[in-house]
Amino acid sequence: MKYLTRFLFLVIFSFTNHLTAQSLGEHYNNLVNEAELSITEGNYKQALNKYKEAYTTGVGFGVDLYNAAVCAHKEKNTEQVLAFADKLAGKGVGAKFFKRKVFESYISDKAFQKVIHKAEKVRKEKMQANSKYLAGLNEFGKRDSIYNKLRLTKYHDEWKLPDTLENLFRDNTRNMLDYIKKNGFYSEKKLGVHIASDTMFGEIRRPDIVFLHYLEMGRDKNLLDEIKDIYINKMISGDIKPSFLAGIIELSNQVFVETGGYIFNIFECQIYKLREVPEFDEINRRRKTYLQLSLDDFEKKLVFKYCRNSYFDFHYTLINRPVSKEDYFYSNSDVIGNVKDCKLN
Repeated sequence: MKYLTRFLFLVIFSFTNHLTAQSLGEHYNNLVNEAELSITEGNYKQALNKYKEAYTTGVGFGVDLYNAAVCAHKEKNTEQVLAFADKLAGKGVGAKFFKRKVFESYISDKAFQKVIHKAEKVRKEKMQANSKYLAGLNEFGKRDSIYNKLRLTKYHDEWKLPDTLENLFRDNTRNMLDYIKKNGFYSEKKLGVHIASDTMFGEIRRPDIVFLHYLEMGRDKNLLDEIKDIYINKMISGDIKPSFLAGIIELSNQVFVETGGYIFNIFECQIYKLREVPEFDEINRRRKTYLQLSLDDFEKKLVFKYCRNSYFDFHYTLINRPVSKEDYFYSNSDVIGNVKDCKLN
């Protein structure tokens, strides 16, 4: 009886831990979603409180830490600005990141100088600690670039890749996936924040390009499913943001279910939304499966990102789709915002 009780305890404990891990990304994302919606409404104090609550989950992406710091700046709360800047420094953003305009008034502060020093130190430490791992990943990226160049030149007009080239893509992608399974996923937790150009948050890393190429034209269904599963599982566990997965969904070749990206478009410096969406409720249900925002929340954040000048950094992206029949497009779409700093050619 004693052993049975112990066994049942271990089973329940493991199952509870599994549920907690699986729900972590969703719980964090729900709180960040509330914070961002508060930002769109100008309620920075409420947004700051939601960010603080989100960080109690143990998850904390660099872009969210930055937005929390901006909220604190808006609230004139220097202590909180420094606290979130310090967390950013611990993510390895590097010293140059703090050249962002929102931090200008804090540069002369001695405490802030310590944050900048820490940011550069952590960045170098993370680069050194992961140098071997990154070198291994880069080899897969180099081979993928060679194969993709052939695809876009020699086989540009082919509707289907020759078996030899498809096999090269497949084997390289499979080997990279096995490498990641063995050595860990290239997440922010492992590598630190991905900074694209000193002060800009990056999202897609080189391994994502390899995966995207295979999602676009690969024929091995098992491999396609494995790539899809690793992205979904890492999102659920809080290792990648749902907004990042949204970009992968849009760029891949219908490997994921339709989540309504076609509903919005940027054309001639304006954001348009389809007037009638027959599957509106069904699309929202699919979006929830991938922890994506509802279409209504997505619309609010798109308008905020593209139409308002602010220090905030919202990573929600529209892929410009060509408009072939303008009369039809105009008659079936509504303008929901004018894109800031946009000039027609």
